[in-house]
Parts: sequence; C-alpha cells; structure tokens
Amino acid sequence: MRNSLKTTAAAFMLVALTGVTGCATTRDLDTLKAQVESAQAAANKASADAAAALAKANAAQACCDANSEKMDRMFKQSMNK
Repeated sequence: MRNSLKTTAAAFMLVALTGVTGCATTRDLDTLKAQVESAQAAANKASADAAAALAKANAAQACCDANSEKMDRMFKQSMNK
C-alpha cells in the first residue's frame, strides 16, 4: 500500500510538472509566433519598398534612355547642317 501511494504521488507530480511545462511552452510558442508574424510583416514591407524602388529606377532609366536618344538625334542633325 505504501509503495502504491509513492507511485501515485510520483505519477501525480510528473503529470503536474508536464502540465506546467506545457503551459510555459504554449506561452513561449505564442511569443515566438508573434515575433515570426512581426518579422514576416517587416519582410513584406521591405519587399514592397524594394519593388517600388525598382519601378522608380526603371522609370528613371527609361527617361535617361529617351534623353540620350534625343541628344543623339540633335547631334546628328547638327552634323548634317
């Protein structure tokens, strides 16, 4: 009987310890999930900012190409006169 009581007490302590550890792990996972979501939001914003910068750079390059073409035509016209 005494051995059974020790076994039951040990089992109860093990279950209680597992429960407490499980709660801490769940809280830790919730914290980690929030951090991951925050990092994902930051990455999404950085990606959107990079896409906007690329679009502006492409527009600037197109403008530069058009200006170079105009300058070439003007130079050729001045050489033909």
